[in-house]
Amino acid sequence: GMAKVLRGLLDWIPIAYLATVRKDGSPRVHPFCPIFARDRMFIAVNPASPKRLDLKNDGRYAMHALPGKRDDEFYMTGRATFVGDGVLREAVVQGAGHTVHPGDSVFELSAEYVMTAYWENVGKPDTHAVRQEWRAKVSKSPTNGRKAATAKPSRATAKKGKPARKVPSR
Repeated sequence: GMAKVLRGLLDWIPIAYLATVRKDGSPRVHPFCPIFARDRMFIAVNPASPKRLDLKNDGRYAMHALPGKRDDEFYMTGRATFVGDGVLREAVVQGAGHTVHPGDSVFELSAEYVMTAYWENVGKPDTHAVRQEWRAKVSKSPTNGRKAATAKPSRATAKKGKPARKVPSR
C-alpha cells in the first residue's frame, strides 16, 4: 500500500522534507531522514534544531518525500509525539540508517492524511496523475478531549484512463 510507496521512494533517496509550525504560527521546512521501527515512522532531532521545539510545542507537521524515478509523490500530514519510552527509543535507534545521538529527541510521526500519486501517459496529451488518498478516522478521546486517529482507507481518486481530481494541499 502507501507505506510501500514511501519506502520505495526512500530506498532511492532517503531524504524527505518536513514542514513544522513555529511558535508564532508561521511554517518552517526542514530536510530529514525518516526512521521506521515497529511499523511506525519516527524522526530523531538534534537538540539545537529549531524543528525540535516546533514539534514539541505544536506537533503538527506535513511531510513530502522527494519525487521518485517516475515522479512518484508521497505526502503526509499528522502530529508528532515525543517518545519518552526507553524501549521504543532503542527500537528507533536500531531502525535508523544513521546515527541517533543520546541527546537527540525522538518523535513518532502519526498519519492523519496520506496522498500518493504517480503519472500515466507522460509526454502525451492525456498525461494525468493517479492519486490515492487515506484519511484517519478521527474521534474524540473520552479521557482528554483530544482527537485520536484510527485507520480508515479511502478510495483512489482516479481510475485508469481518467484524470484524477485535484487534491488540495493542506
